[in-house]
Amino acid sequence: MGAWDFGIFDDDTAYDFIEEFKISKNKYETMRSAFRFAQNADYLEYDECHAVTVYSAIIDSILNHTFYRCDDQEGFDQLIFEKKDLPVSNLKKDASLALQKVISKHSELSDLWSDNDELYPKWKSNLQELIDRLSK
Repeated sequence: MGAWDFGIFDDDTAYDFIEEFKISKNKYETMRSAFRFAQNADYLEYDECHAVTVYSAIIDSILNHTFYRCDDQEGFDQLIFEKKDLPVSNLKKDASLALQKVISKHSELSDLWSDNDELYPKWKSNLQELIDRLSK
């Protein structure tokens, strides 16, 4: 059984984007492109939403030292440590705007979560807290 819960890394797709980030030649541009794409899209597909949430969590971990539970905790923590000097503070606004799209009605991920009366509020609150931290 794969990962599934309301946390950012509680979905197997999130791990695909961690891997994409790891192999990216220009990590800053990879994140910026995902955020800008999300901001300009009429509707965000499932994978596009995960790109935004994962990259935003990476920024939050680097800047705010926020702990995210992850199946490969040691690998994730090492990734954050190695990228601590990445100039991600310039991406906070783009990340916040992209996350707002993810939790809006213009997002497949939001559509899917809205069907779960118990976990949808937790999922949305989790992302809203991330938006709030990145908006400071």
